[in-house]
Amino acid sequence: MDLGLDGASVFVAAGSKGLGLGAATQFAAEGANVTVASRSAHNLARAREAILDETGCDEHAVLTVEMDLADRNEIESGIAAATTEFGGLDVLVTNHGGPDNTSFEETSLEKFDRGYNDVLRSTVVQCKAALPRLRDGGGAVTHLVAASAAEPTPHGTLGNVFRPGIYGLSKTLANEEGENGVRSNCVAPRGVLSDRIESKIAARAEREGVTEAAVRELRVEALPLPEMGTIEEFGKAVAFVSSQAASYITGSVLPVDGGWSSRLL
Repeated sequence: MDLGLDGASVFVAAGSKGLGLGAATQFAAEGANVTVASRSAHNLARAREAILDETGCDEHAVLTVEMDLADRNEIESGIAAATTEFGGLDVLVTNHGGPDNTSFEETSLEKFDRGYNDVLRSTVVQCKAALPRLRDGGGAVTHLVAASAAEPTPHGTLGNVFRPGIYGLSKTLANEEGENGVRSNCVAPRGVLSDRIESKIAARAEREGVTEAAVRELRVEALPLPEMGTIEEFGKAVAFVSSQAASYITGSVLPVDGGWSSRLL
């Protein structure tokens, strides 16, 4: 299937590793011009090299920008740089780092403030900065937000509180921006073997005195499918939802979770 992404301008926030990098790589593989944003210059250099090596795309098709999601000015200037470099903006992929996993009792008001800024406010700022560009030719906003946002997990206070707000934001954008040709959807991962999940597996194995293989097997047992997902599989889902192949899909949440979610709708 031709996704119609050849030559499209795509901005991927927090895209230098993990799920963001997986998405950026798939966009590049589909022929898009990709801007990868991260606050780490080192990670950006590694990400750019990985995308070029894996996809064989033209080196001019991958732009990197240093951007701290806590800094409104950096978000706005990063999106402006992408628009200038590639002559517009067709897709915004919002993303954020994973907040700390703590109980409500352990979560201070200062942590709530940081969680709001890191997860929800940064997403709002990205959308505010990108929408005038996306409206020019009709575009897509795709939010990467964990599937657990709809099914809160124990000791995940910050994610439980702020990630559902992104679902609400996405639906609001879909309702209000549809007349401008802008679509908005969420892609919700769970059980995808990213760098973050690998580190959580290692931490749990050390904490419980078991092997990483044993912890990984426990995660697989929670899924209907017999194995965890790959970064590539996740990236393909993001590219599809963001593309013209999904032109009549908006305001939806696509779980990429191996069937983990128990929700009917």
